[in-house]
Amino acid sequence: MSRLWAYLVRYRLRYAAGIACLLGSRALAMTLPWLLGMTVDAIRSSTPVVTRYVAVIGAIAVVQGVVRTFSRFVIFNIGRDIEYDLRNDLFRHLEAQPLAFYQQRQTGDLMSRLVNDVTAVRLLLGLGILNFIDAPLAYALGLSAMLLKDVRLTAAALAVYPAAFLVVKRTSRLLMERTFRVQEGLGELSSRVQENLSGIHVVKAYACEAHEVQSFARANARFQELNLRLARVRGFIGPVMNIVGGAGVLVVLWYGGREAIAGRLSVGDLVAFIGYLGQLAWPTMALGWMLSIVQRGRAAMQRLNELFAVAPAITSLPDAVPPADVRGDLVLRGVSFRYPGRPEAPPVLDDVDLAIPAGSTIAVVGRTGAGKTTLVQLLPRLFDVDAGAVLLDGRDIRTLPLGWLRRHVGLVPQDPFLFSRSVRDNVAWALEADGNGRVEQAVRMASLTRDLAEFPHGLETIVGERGVTLSGGQKQRVALARVVAAAPRVLVLDDALSSVDAQTEREILDRLREFFRARTTILVSHRITTVKEADLIFVVDEGRIVEFGDHETLLARGGVYADLFRQQSLEGELEAI
Repeated sequence: MSRLWAYLVRYRLRYAAGIACLLGSRALAMTLPWLLGMTVDAIRSSTPVVTRYVAVIGAIAVVQGVVRTFSRFVIFNIGRDIEYDLRNDLFRHLEAQPLAFYQQRQTGDLMSRLVNDVTAVRLLLGLGILNFIDAPLAYALGLSAMLLKDVRLTAAALAVYPAAFLVVKRTSRLLMERTFRVQEGLGELSSRVQENLSGIHVVKAYACEAHEVQSFARANARFQELNLRLARVRGFIGPVMNIVGGAGVLVVLWYGGREAIAGRLSVGDLVAFIGYLGQLAWPTMALGWMLSIVQRGRAAMQRLNELFAVAPAITSLPDAVPPADVRGDLVLRGVSFRYPGRPEAPPVLDDVDLAIPAGSTIAVVGRTGAGKTTLVQLLPRLFDVDAGAVLLDGRDIRTLPLGWLRRHVGLVPQDPFLFSRSVRDNVAWALEADGNGRVEQAVRMASLTRDLAEFPHGLETIVGERGVTLSGGQKQRVALARVVAAAPRVLVLDDALSSVDAQTEREILDRLREFFRARTTILVSHRITTVKEADLIFVVDEGRIVEFGDHETLLARGGVYADLFRQQSLEGELEAI
């Protein structure tokens, strides 16, 4: 819980102020039963005395209420502030994680931890701490006052309390375990909902709505059972605490009443004693509820610590210094790579050597699953190599600041992601300053002008979640415009125009030709027509570079590239028939 302690220390002065007010409020509250008892005993004397007592009781009650309200305001606000800090820190930590981290986790579970678990910690540090401090104060001050009034009556009133603490001890571990399972179950259920809604087009395309509803109902039933098991524990604790509190009052009424009748205890002292016991009743009855908040917060913090414990695998070196200039010369030297979590699988890339001169346009081709996408994902360090090195202008990219590297190596994936914002916001997303001129130029170069003319609000049109209102080709062109606007020194297009027709692709590439000349460009494509004009073509097969050369040289060699060209030419002829 060291991370939690750091947040408590950060707000220690405000906590101290809130706790001081809480202590003052509880001390004032303890004077009320004493004054009430004196008022009862004074009833037989004179009306003015009673009136003064009533006035004092009223004044103290008002002050006590104001001080208590202020203490709750301070402590609850601290809980909200820590919730804000913790959620920001967790999101920052998640943003620093590499792609491999997300490939091994469910998005819905991460969202549940970021939202629900952080909220549970907030309740622990706000309402939980308030009651955790207030209850011992109430017991300490209340018991002291009761003992001063009558030791035997105090012993009789507390005779049933050990049963309450025994129940708490026996159920605490069980409550923690079941709360943790409920939190995990909520994460799994959130993942199922998120996955289903993200893939709703597939569900509808295969008419699987009924199947998904049944599948969700089964998952929801499992979550309900976890909640019911937790509720049974909570439901047991609450009544036991109520019984204990009520039993204490009954014992005091019976025993104290007999003492008052016998004249060994004044009626005022009995009333005061019942008042003190009443102030212990709420902490006692709320003990189960408080325990639930504490255990839920502990379980939530445990789940958050699981994420915080995962150090980002890809980071900048502490002394990383960016170069003064970027030429764009790339070299892969003896690179091997297999995806994390698959130690038994063969390497996706095996001893790859590759040299790309600065300012050149090269292409990477190969059959499906050959390792093309993996190769280009290593360039901006989305993954780190297992062996060998990737060099940019002669420097190992692992020695370069990560943010600097990714600003200068722009990657457009085949399946682009768009934010639920306007087209303009998506294109300008990577720009640090206002770049309206660059946005409009990038849109023209990506051949989006005609499409935007048909959109209801042009560049200001909201594209919807993941760009749902756009076609596949439009989404790819918006993503292309985004990287063009950012103008990186190294440009990587990973089948970035696979969803547009060949004519539109040719039009876009012609418009980008001048843009390509100013930077190092890497084209990954399944279309030979897209890459045949590249300065150099590298052919990847089973994780290795098996051929390289220009288009004519590779055709004359009669290898993998020539086979791909003949196959695509035949497919084109068949489509034309």
